[in-house]
Amino acid sequence: MEPSDPVQLDAEGLRLLRDDAARLLTAVRRTLADLLERVVEGDGGALKEAAVKQAELENALKRVFEAEQKYHERIERERGTTGADVIDFDAIRDQIGCRLHRLRTCCGPE
Repeated sequence: MEPSDPVQLDAEGLRLLRDDAARLLTAVRRTLADLLERVVEGDGGALKEAAVKQAELENALKRVFEAEQKYHERIERERGTTGADVIDFDAIRDQIGCRLHRLRTCCGPE
């Protein structure tokens, strides 16, 4: 695997990867905004450039989200909190169902 593979990086490396991706996202977004302004002003050549930059922006955004996810997964593993903050909706649903059943039984039709 490459040294820049998020699975191989430590928390600091993952943070740096996330920060790099965020900087890339910001730069491409700025460039795209400038190109769109040129299109509005009538520069036809900027439209093609804008399509290329939009693809770059989408790729950068994807990289940011992936790096952010890997970063948080790594931090959770290191802290031992993986899954600790996950809400178990099935268990909650069961608890509510049991309480409603008890209320129906207790306060049934008069």
